[in-house]
Amino acid sequence: MAFTTRFGASCHALRINDLNGAWRVIDWVDADAILIVEVFQKQKNQMPQQVVETRKQRLRRCGADSTGCGERMDEKQRQMLEQKGWKSGSVQEFLDLTPEEASYIELKLALGDLLREHRQTRRMTQADLARLLKSSQSRVAKMEGGDPTVSLDLLVRSLLVLGATRQNLAQIIASHA
Repeated sequence: MAFTTRFGASCHALRINDLNGAWRVIDWVDADAILIVEVFQKQKNQMPQQVVETRKQRLRRCGADSTGCGERMDEKQRQMLEQKGWKSGSVQEFLDLTPEEASYIELKLALGDLLREHRQTRRMTQADLARLLKSSQSRVAKMEGGDPTVSLDLLVRSLLVLGATRQNLAQIIASHA
């Protein structure tokens, strides 16, 4: 089974559990590129400092923002990576998504971002929101992080609880239709 966690706007840690243990695939996703930065077997709850430093160095070398908040990859960066053997393409191409699937994923991510914004505007922690929703902090983290196990229904209900209007939701939906 695989799960993903976002740390920063563009960096993710894909968690994969198999018979040999737990693995992490660290990737950096841009509007027009995906970089697989690191793959390692998880042995502790915290990401090893060596992995964090390696991730930052590799992203810096290819011109990506190591905080995960990079700008769109420019043509010079793309050419440099392609000369080193990297392949480039869109996230949609990489994952072989239909336009509808891509829009659905973008919509869920946008709703998760809106949920985080509403929570932070109200100066609430994830745990505070979890109590309000009668849920768990980890579930709120999954909602904000775009976890595929979170339903649109849960995202919308949570946003309404935080005071989002139907107009807020309509604007997000319209921008991803």
